[in-house]
Amino acid sequence: MKRSMAVLAVIIVLLLPRSESSAEKLADLIPGLYGGNGITLVPPSGFSRFDVEVDTVTRISQLGEHIASEMSLFPFGSSVGGLTFVFEEDLGTFVRTTESLGPLLAERAPTLGRGRLTLNLFSFTYFKYNRFNGEDLDHLRRVARLNADLIPPDNQRDLFELDLIRLNFDLDIHVRLSGLAATYGITDRFDVGILVPIVRVDMEVKSRAEIIPSPENPIGVLNSFDHDTDPPNDIARGSATGLGDIVLRAKYHLLKSEVVDIAGVVLARLETGDERDFLGTGATTLRPFLVLSRTLFGKLTPHLNIGYEFNLDRRDKNAIRYALGFDAGTPWLTVAGDLLGIHESNGDGIGDDLVTASLGAKWNPWKKFLLSGNLQFPLNKDGLRSNLIATFGVEYAF
Repeated sequence: MKRSMAVLAVIIVLLLPRSESSAEKLADLIPGLYGGNGITLVPPSGFSRFDVEVDTVTRISQLGEHIASEMSLFPFGSSVGGLTFVFEEDLGTFVRTTESLGPLLAERAPTLGRGRLTLNLFSFTYFKYNRFNGEDLDHLRRVARLNADLIPPDNQRDLFELDLIRLNFDLDIHVRLSGLAATYGITDRFDVGILVPIVRVDMEVKSRAEIIPSPENPIGVLNSFDHDTDPPNDIARGSATGLGDIVLRAKYHLLKSEVVDIAGVVLARLETGDERDFLGTGATTLRPFLVLSRTLFGKLTPHLNIGYEFNLDRRDKNAIRYALGFDAGTPWLTVAGDLLGIHESNGDGIGDDLVTASLGAKWNPWKKFLLSGNLQFPLNKDGLRSNLIATFGVEYAF
């Protein structure tokens, strides 16, 4: 076992690359469009260029803040092992305590067993963000208005001041997650674990501005774009790779009965990823939760995980988290499904309620090796979402 732990330490060190990114932080791509100063139009005759600036800076900055606030909530799989054991003194050996291979994104109550080590040797998750609060990311629209102080009296819109600027955004955001997870049984009832993620984010932002004449403007469009110094189209792109937020885990099997098994789990998510490059959340969170599960007929194990996540840096991001699902199968093949939810009671109205479905399988092809695959898809439109999240993993139990 000491040798196994030494190998684990070496692997973790090798999986900690320096953060690599383009010169500009990804969080600055959207606010940096049009030089970060918004769009200035060529004014109609008799007015200075400065006077016809529009509030595109505000609209672009707001979009950037909203997208940034929803990034980095990455869906890593459970670090709990698929093979659980207990030492039988009468037999003088370890015996498996469950027939199925367990869930993929949730927890079940049984622990690994004293002295047992499970390594998630490799996991890979890929997805592309597709929607933001129900809007397609390749057809996001924001509207800006001209200043209302061009002609007297101030703060009263008239004629060409009624025209609008429509900003058409096309966001292309791809995320690739990989990493190593390990779980070790301190006793037959107590496990500890760690998840070390490596994150890559590729992002491209396009914007196209157009003047929308107001139907109340009898004069017609008087403003225009300066295609030489302030063109209506802009593009920004960048990428970043590095360490994400490390997750520490502790689990205690509180109760084993004929009716239900109950465990208590605490997850600590550390602020190790670069928030400005969307590699991490920029906050430390602590999530205690209860796990209830029970194996029925030797093959079906329903489970419920429910708890509260405390964000130690942003109280408005505190959230109830839950997972309700099942795993069913044999010692060599298991299918699992889950309903996953996050509810922020004091949120800002963006991404406060996320409901996701998950379906996957685990396969035990040889000895203590496990292969797993999983798909996730959203069940509501809130927040920044991907239409499909795919995960593949390799696990080995010592």
